[in-house]
Amino acid sequence: MRSDRVVQDRTIVVGAGVAGLATALRLAPLPVTLLTAAPLGEETATAWAQGGIAAAIGPDDAPALHAADTMAAGAGLSDEGVARRVAEAGPGLVDWLLGLGLAFDRTPDGALALGLEAAHTRRRIVKAGGDATGAAVLRTLARAAASCPSVTVVVGRATALLQDGEGRVTGLAARTERGIVALPARAVVLATGGLGGLYRSTTNPAGAVGSGLALAARAGAILRDVEFVQFHPTAIAVRTDGPLPLATEALRGEGAILVDSGGNRVMAGIAGAELAPRDVVARAIA
Repeated sequence: MRSDRVVQDRTIVVGAGVAGLATALRLAPLPVTLLTAAPLGEETATAWAQGGIAAAIGPDDAPALHAADTMAAGAGLSDEGVARRVAEAGPGLVDWLLGLGLAFDRTPDGALALGLEAAHTRRRIVKAGGDATGAAVLRTLARAAASCPSVTVVVGRATALLQDGEGRVTGLAARTERGIVALPARAVVLATGGLGGLYRSTTNPAGAVGSGLALAARAGAILRDVEFVQFHPTAIAVRTDGPLPLATEALRGEGAILVDSGGNRVMAGIAGAELAPRDVVARAIA
């Protein structure tokens, strides 16, 4: 393994989905090396996201209401402080994406079109291209990262976190077209997605196998809440294994109902009906 010519004070971001790209851009003008397993815009879960982005921007909405909906859907398991901070940041992040050139869907009078999805009590879902929001966000962020002078993109796969004698992370080892290289860094951000691809039936890309979690665990990190794996309740069973297409939640937000093979309503008698939280809908279907 040989050392790559990367400035020691760089931050390395592993993963080029929405989390990794946004992190790299928000760190500007600090120097960042963005390690991606495929060329920018390819092989990420972000591109699969359909429904949209939740943000309290409607005239009848507020971040406090958004946070309250989040806590109710969490059924006692959510962190109230995190829910509040995320809800408060939502409107500003939508503005940030608009500033990067993302063309969200709009109403005839030019306002942002707001959709309704499960567990939300207000219309607060902003979308792009109908059910292609994830792909639109990914294209926008990838374009911005490619043109950002402080971001250096390296195509490769992380194989291990580098540590000093006291266990502090000092960079990572990566497999690139030049072989295994050492990338020194002041900090490493793992933005590699979840592990839903490990399951036989999933709406996640096959590459979502928890690689970042494994890297962190091997370096001695304490993993938290790894039991929370979200399953989209309305996948379309067109095959017996591998990634499945999904029927976007926005369909239920606009009035679609779930019925079984006998034509009976699946969500009859259940609080929230088709707009109940995803875990409730999934259990009803099962």
